[in-house]
Amino acid sequence: MFKVVFFNGQGEQVADIFQGMCPEGFEVAWRPHRASDEEKRPLVQDMDFLVLHPAELSGDLLREAKGLRLIQLLTAGYDKIDLGLAGELGIPVATNGGANAWAVAEHAITLLLGVYKRLIPSDRAMREGRWRQSITGFSIIEVAGKTVGLIGAGNIGRKVARRLAAFETSIIYYDVVPAPDIEKELGARRVSLDEVLREADIITLHLPLMRETRGLIGRREFAMMKPTTVFLNTSRGPVVDEEALIEALREKRIAGAGLDVFHQEPLSADSPLVQLENVVLSPHIGGHSYEAWFRRSGFAWENMQRVAAGEAPVSLAVPVEE
Repeated sequence: MFKVVFFNGQGEQVADIFQGMCPEGFEVAWRPHRASDEEKRPLVQDMDFLVLHPAELSGDLLREAKGLRLIQLLTAGYDKIDLGLAGELGIPVATNGGANAWAVAEHAITLLLGVYKRLIPSDRAMREGRWRQSITGFSIIEVAGKTVGLIGAGNIGRKVARRLAAFETSIIYYDVVPAPDIEKELGARRVSLDEVLREADIITLHLPLMRETRGLIGRREFAMMKPTTVFLNTSRGPVVDEEALIEALREKRIAGAGLDVFHQEPLSADSPLVQLENVVLSPHIGGHSYEAWFRRSGFAWENMQRVAAGEAPVSLAVPVEE
């Protein structure tokens, strides 16, 4: 019998879904993510598999888990796991295999429409009894006819492209790896990062946090964007220089932004972003949906079954900058 423990930051509903999918030959327990390392230590010492959401684990606890066959994440991000130490200990770490890609793609488009259609100020005005006093036809924008620039064309980026193509847009993308499927299917063009920044009306960011991507979008990059550009980030906050983004928004050097991720989370109530009218904010929930919890859990169990059967896990994480 293989033993599994799930350190869960999402409450009993997610734990119930995960436990309800447990296959034969496994036994599973869960504990709150916020439990102390002292409480977690005896569990990880005696487990075959460790499942995490959020993807956070201290180095001290990792050293106590030398017998683990796999650390399986229910997240796509893994920048708070010491992959170097995990490698030294011989413990593979796997992500959720893109199980949240549908939810993130839809959320990115929701943020875009929130900015373009002025949904937040419209809702606020209606609740305050102000009928069209601050919203005019000249402040509402259509998606149709725009150029969408993907920065990152992995699972999520390609889903965003397919959905925005239905809005009658043109798609360009920057990625170190070509995406021939969307080139053939959507007529997407692979271009340089600078070309995306100069040409796109909508720039949507879909990159992991790595040494090469930390601070990728800064003052230079915002200066290259059109004043009509809307910038979307549903990946990781530190991929963007947040001060440079705030300056660009405050000075109207770009038209707006839709943001689900931030340098510091939770976002402080006194962050300048909270004061800006040309921004739509959400609390890092882009990958959350009812359906996604079943996909995440199913993928995790399939991956653990592979390892239990002596096969290699899939969707392995690669090292990121600390």
